[in-house]
Amino acid sequence: MQKVLRRTALAERQAARAAKVRKSKRASEQRILDRQDSVLRRRSAITNLKQARIARREDWQLGPLAPRRDVGAQKDTYGTADTRTLRGKEVPKQERMRFWPIMVGDRVVVMEGREKGKIGMVKGTDKEREELTVEGLNKVDFAIPKHMLINEMDKRPVRSMETPFPITAVRLVYPLPHPETGIVRDVVVKKLVADNDKRYIPGLGTQIPWPPKEPEKHEDHDEDTLRMEVEAATWVPTLLRPPMPPSVIDELRNKYSVFRTRHDDEYIAKKMAEDVESQRRRGMRATMRTPVKQLNRKERAEKQARGKPELSEDMLAKIGELMAAKKGSGSLEEPPPA
Repeated sequence: MQKVLRRTALAERQAARAAKVRKSKRASEQRILDRQDSVLRRRSAITNLKQARIARREDWQLGPLAPRRDVGAQKDTYGTADTRTLRGKEVPKQERMRFWPIMVGDRVVVMEGREKGKIGMVKGTDKEREELTVEGLNKVDFAIPKHMLINEMDKRPVRSMETPFPITAVRLVYPLPHPETGIVRDVVVKKLVADNDKRYIPGLGTQIPWPPKEPEKHEDHDEDTLRMEVEAATWVPTLLRPPMPPSVIDELRNKYSVFRTRHDDEYIAKKMAEDVESQRRRGMRATMRTPVKQLNRKERAEKQARGKPELSEDMLAKIGELMAAKKGSGSLEEPPPA
């Protein structure tokens, strides 16, 4: 059983490492795509700026003789913006705002750009790009590709659409009473903080309610299931039989997966028996005696019976003679005088 557990743990670690590598690869590919998108946007903006400068110079120098540019392929779409500029760059997940202070239905004021000072209602939000669309503001003419006009009733090649604002370019507008006079007037809220799914003005503690949400409209169709049929209790669970056949579990969960951690009782008993047999075999190997082992054991027993060796008088006399001879020949160094 321990072998099965080790195999499962090893498979989980390998899967985690593979997932980490895939995540790093996807992040690297996303950075490359973001860089390419930024380059294309910058090149498009620079090209449009250069063409606008050239056209302005020609119009100023030639006057009535300036050429017309709304001809040919740009007859109906001259002066329109590129559809790639309709949406901004996607913000990485680790850099996105945790608290989104403005929702659809709020009134906001634009703080920068050509629409500065105008107030409008939020029409849509994009949390991935940290942008929001204000109804009736920041409209730009876009050229609609021909392949998109085939299946539409509106055949206009140019349409005016609201382009989104960065959330940093707007501020919430909410009516609050004056602290002295009590007259209710619109106030531009500079900052909002969140607390338990509620938003407050920091420093004042004033709660700003969320805009009301419109109820969802559900249309009934002839093929819909009746409510009384949905709520009818057609099966009552009991403790005498399982809610589903046992074979269904093997279909929902791979029976032979290396990531499986829950096993049947028969499988666990089988593996435990294999562990007991393996331990018994290891014990037999430990008790098995070979001729070499028997010889080593006999030598150890004889050595233990003899005990520790002791030096005899003749041995000590012989050692003393050797030490005196070496000292007389100078091979032994005398200790320095104290």
